[in-house]
Amino acid sequence: MRKFLLFIITVITMVFTCACDSEKSVILFNQHQFTKDTVISNSNTNIFKPGSRIYYLITLPEPVETKMLLIQIVKLGGGSDERLGYDLVWGKRVKLKDEQKHYFTDYVVLNDTGAYAMKVYSKDNPTKILTTGNFYVRN
Repeated sequence: MRKFLLFIITVITMVFTCACDSEKSVILFNQHQFTKDTVISNSNTNIFKPGSRIYYLITLPEPVETKMLLIQIVKLGGGSDERLGYDLVWGKRVKLKDEQKHYFTDYVVLNDTGAYAMKVYSKDNPTKILTTGNFYVRN
């Protein structure tokens, strides 16, 4: 477990320090649980089947002072009902552990098809979005 955490932190550090002016938080999606082999692999995707696990990895280049994240998944409109806008379908408040200063990983299962956006907020500044990632659930 310690080797895995060290690898994740090393990869995140390398990604954000290579020829970048400013570090930004990102969300990675995967069909399989994140390990040292699946962090950078062909299984990273943003298209999933209904009822399957959607694993996500949120990177945090700067530690969050309150160690609290607010994660929301919204379903984007414009489907069969021809309505623009969005619907909040899932939300979670997360307390980061001491070893999770720079990342958080978990999974979610969605059964409805459509386009979704995951938004991550910090409890430090809940009106500013840390990062957003789009993904799709299709048959």
